[in-house]
Amino acid sequence: MSKTTRAVVAAVAGLSVLATSLAAAAQPRDLIGARAGQGENSLRSRGYQLDHTDGGVQYWWHPRDRECINLFVDDGRYDTIDRRPASECNAGKSGKKDNTGAIVAGALAIGILAAAAASSKKKHEDDRYRDDDDRRRDPPYSPARGVDCYPSQRACYERGRGYSPSWTSREFGYRY
Repeated sequence: MSKTTRAVVAAVAGLSVLATSLAAAAQPRDLIGARAGQGENSLRSRGYQLDHTDGGVQYWWHPRDRECINLFVDDGRYDTIDRRPASECNAGKSGKKDNTGAIVAGALAIGILAAAAASSKKKHEDDRYRDDDDRRRDPPYSPARGVDCYPSQRACYERGRGYSPSWTSREFGYRY
């Protein structure tokens, strides 16, 4: 094969690859004006997955090509289609972001709030059955430096640290 023939074959092969990639890049644009329901089926058949919606905007993710697009829906039809950064489709290195930390933090916050509400309610219920004389007879005391115990609460606290289960157990006989 001559140099000229090789150059022509290489150029044709390069243009073929370029044309294929351009056709793949322009692929969703043919859906502009399509009904949203028909467009969704077409996108799924092309390998896209609906990531999320935000009002009249749909975000689609193509895992193989790692491509994010958004489609604006107006009057039930696709109006515009734009390529977006992968981060807008919540895509991580191997797919979706791991939101486990955020979920655990949210559950922990809800648990803390529930415990605080229950503790507050319990304290008020206990206060109904005590009178001020009980509090005057059992004043707070300090069994060690930096530790304060409150007999009316049957609890001990370390200064700067808060509630102390070990001192509370020692002073009031709780067993865990």
